[in-house]
Amino acid sequence: MQPGVLCVSRRGAVPTSGDVRRALALAGIEDPTVEETGGLVVALWGGFALPDTGYVALASVARRHERQLSDDDVVRLLDDEDLAGLAEVLPPFGAFRRVSADEAVAVTDALGFRHVYHAHGPDHAALSTSSRVLGALGGEGLDREAFAVQSLLGWQVGQGTLHAGVTKLAPGHLVRLRHGRLHLVDGRPTPCAPLGLDEAVTAATDMLRAHLTAYVTDHPDATLQLTGGQDSRILLSAVPPDLRRGLRAMTLAVPGSPDAEIAARIADRTGLEHQVEVLESLDGLTAEQAYALAAEASLRLEEMADPLALAALTVVEQSFDQGHRIAGLGGEVARGFYYLGSPRRTAVTRSRVSRLTGWRMFANEAVDPAALAAPLREVAEQVAVDRIHGLMAATGKEWLAATDDFYLEQRMQRWAGVTDTAVCLDRSVANPMLDDRFIAIAQAMSPVSKRGSLFLARLQMSLDPALGAMPLDGRPPPASFARPGMANTARAAQSVARKAVAKARQRWSSTTRPPAGGTILAARVVEHWRRHPGLLDSAREHRVLDDAWLDRLISGEVSPDPSTVAYVLNVSTLPASRSRDLA
Repeated sequence: MQPGVLCVSRRGAVPTSGDVRRALALAGIEDPTVEETGGLVVALWGGFALPDTGYVALASVARRHERQLSDDDVVRLLDDEDLAGLAEVLPPFGAFRRVSADEAVAVTDALGFRHVYHAHGPDHAALSTSSRVLGALGGEGLDREAFAVQSLLGWQVGQGTLHAGVTKLAPGHLVRLRHGRLHLVDGRPTPCAPLGLDEAVTAATDMLRAHLTAYVTDHPDATLQLTGGQDSRILLSAVPPDLRRGLRAMTLAVPGSPDAEIAARIADRTGLEHQVEVLESLDGLTAEQAYALAAEASLRLEEMADPLALAALTVVEQSFDQGHRIAGLGGEVARGFYYLGSPRRTAVTRSRVSRLTGWRMFANEAVDPAALAAPLREVAEQVAVDRIHGLMAATGKEWLAATDDFYLEQRMQRWAGVTDTAVCLDRSVANPMLDDRFIAIAQAMSPVSKRGSLFLARLQMSLDPALGAMPLDGRPPPASFARPGMANTARAAQSVARKAVAKARQRWSSTTRPPAGGTILAARVVEHWRRHPGLLDSAREHRVLDDAWLDRLISGEVSPDPSTVAYVLNVSTLPASRSRDLA
């Protein structure tokens, strides 16, 4: 398990440091350092240590706009409770500080990418980087409603976790523990005024150029994660031409994807130093090695996302430099990723949410329903749709704007965020499109400006028209989307139609879309389970999975798809706990 921290504030004499050690052992934490001072018990593990300042960085780097922050800088922001300044730190970012013998604080970034969790009981309050640890400490059991959601989405929504009574720290929030109580402060910035398309393009052009120029100047050895898609190309276009030549770029070559070929052409044109790694290196893994990698990934993800995807990337990452990275994650927030229906103002209704989830959300990572215990299987879809509908309706926005919010505040935070959290101490990855200024621009535009990649295409052409004339991965070049005349509109429509047909086929055939390397790893993990069926005994205890289905899995009668293997693996790595029934 990755490095972590637990802090417990007590009103009385319990929980003791002994109680904390027992909870850590139940959660699989070995050899923690536990310090008891006044009303606090602080535990650290995995290489974390508590210096005299009491400060622990929960991500490898803290960067605020165009400047790197030192530990002292972050401590000052925490001491001043400068929430506006903390909200400007690029995700993923998090920090913990023991302020005194009786008080501690923790904070997460404005998008909630760095996952931190909190819980409270009748005589204590606690925070931790691990929901598993808080679940073991509180003893309220598992939340089966959360398992229903994850069985269809593959990740969590809202601020819930798999453990009853354990809550994720909301985006942009600071949590303070003192005298056994927990106090939350919301530091998220207020939305900016609406922006027209031309204003948004100008603002984003200036912001990205300033951001990338400063970053590459500070880190000339940085590596750009280059794909054949739109977002990484936009970031490269924001780097001044004189700083591009010799800049390192890396591409993951996945069989059947044109990414590597397109990235190579871009690298050749711009003078990048290009490295390509082929995913086929997974073929050499034994069943035992694959299982160990996937189980470790499950623990890093707190069992709340796909461990097969993370395990595959872990193998490939061994060939890449682990220094400073530039990644294009975040462009989807300005693309209208989940738009379904016309741009007319329409209300959020449960029926629309049901169509959206069935079409766009449940198709990729839903598990085989037969794998679920009958009580969970019967209510899973209703629970998931109700939960998503409640979140979208609570925005108070019309339909398309609410889907924008869902993508940013739910999918990005809980799916991309938990994955970033799992690796944010291993490497420094800068995602300029997660900068609070870029997010503000994206949120200030109307859905019409974002739909069909119009804004991003205009942004590309503003930054570098030559790169904007090169085709994307299976799509026309950005220039086609930027000025959609009759010919360009037809080409773009054909691209959208092909994706719609593919999605329809996927939905009709009830197939999921495995992550890169997921099929190979899933087969190896299943092979290991069949050799060591006792590894699934703990999964049976949680009453989430169907016992007869697990028997058929072990006997070879069932060969589950990767999404189902990922779900079963997550259930099997959870600590022993009693489950809370569905409400």
